[in-house]
Amino acid sequence: MQNVHPLILCGGIGTRLWPLSRTEHPKQFQRIDGNSETTFFHATVERHRMPGFADPIVAVSSSHVATVMRQLNDLNCPARIIAEPISRNTGPAVLATALDLAETDPAALICVIPSDHIVKGDLTGNVLAARAAAESGHIVLFGVTPEYPETGYGYIVDGGPLDMLDCARKVASFIEKPPVEIATSLIKAGNAYWASGISLFRADVLISEFQRLDPTTYEAVSNAIKLGLQTEHALYLNAEALFSAANLPTESIVFEHSPRTVIAPLQVAWSDVGAWNALHHIAEKDEDGNVLSGDVISIDTCNSYIRSTNKLVAVIGMQDVVVVDTDDALLITTRDQAQQVKQIVKKLETIKRRELAEHARNQMTWGEIRRVQSGPGYELRMMTLRAGSMLPMLEDLTSHRMLTVTSGSGLLKTGVVTRVLHVGDNFEVPPGEATIIYCGPEAE
Repeated sequence: MQNVHPLILCGGIGTRLWPLSRTEHPKQFQRIDGNSETTFFHATVERHRMPGFADPIVAVSSSHVATVMRQLNDLNCPARIIAEPISRNTGPAVLATALDLAETDPAALICVIPSDHIVKGDLTGNVLAARAAAESGHIVLFGVTPEYPETGYGYIVDGGPLDMLDCARKVASFIEKPPVEIATSLIKAGNAYWASGISLFRADVLISEFQRLDPTTYEAVSNAIKLGLQTEHALYLNAEALFSAANLPTESIVFEHSPRTVIAPLQVAWSDVGAWNALHHIAEKDEDGNVLSGDVISIDTCNSYIRSTNKLVAVIGMQDVVVVDTDDALLITTRDQAQQVKQIVKKLETIKRRELAEHARNQMTWGEIRRVQSGPGYELRMMTLRAGSMLPMLEDLTSHRMLTVTSGSGLLKTGVVTRVLHVGDNFEVPPGEATIIYCGPEAE
């Protein structure tokens, strides 16, 4: 059997995981917990690096290409990157990948995988077991046996056995985010699955279904590829052409309307980590039912999720709470109200708080930048450059920048002039001037 091409979708922001997830630094690129450096994206890529799978394809917003490249470099993993200049949900991204692969292999198998889910169990084995169904022309959707009547998930109802194939079953219907009464009845009936967002199909099959069901989007995405820009790092789709594509998920454009769609049950523990309570639900807990992440001390506290980024967090006498501490924001809520974090996000958007968009400390391709202090007319930042890296400081007509070297050494290039940098050196970058810093041993 042929190798499966993992398509890792990196869209979405994950606002209900604020303050970890921000619009400029969404949850898929954040650490899963405070006890390791592994991000959701890292875990997704690594899960499919094994026999039976080709190098991954990553569909991501153009603004996050550098982040994807850095995290792929962390894993020493080659990948094909498809960059989207505007947000158009998953449908156009999946079609673009199918069209790109079909140029050389129309029957290429594509497995669509969200980058921000947690999976425990043999997901790859389940996917490879369904190859026969996909190779025969079916669109395989993977479902998870529901553990409780979740109202935030879509459900797929089992339609019975599939002729000649044991690895998948027919689909009777789709039910999107039902009320708790219907979700409960679906679980009692025992024939419905949570829609995991993971799917498997041939490139040419998906293309033909788009041509049949949404020719406008097919034409738009085809043109976005033809008019796109291929660089050494990524294929950048053309924004003007892509604008005409439907801003919809693949499920609502194709999967829910195609007679080719079948379901394959997954024998894994799965969560889309849509809110903090979901992380508590799927993570390993201590003897008190707590999930403690980072530098945390807990006394007389139970059934809680407590996470610290870089400072000690102490919690006493609490039950069923969520505490998430970052450099510049602290969230405290109860587990049963964790979904209401989206209301905080709306409030932050209304009052235009920067904590909605960015963290005080951010990883960049050249190192790390940390906001130390800010006020009217000024901002103080600490920048740490990796050895051998280059930091371009582009022209800025409004800001006057002063820089001080606190450790390490490097080179400063302004125009045709290059100077050596040492600890204690100060220099300025006047408005409208561009500068490049080359780092020797790690410097700040």
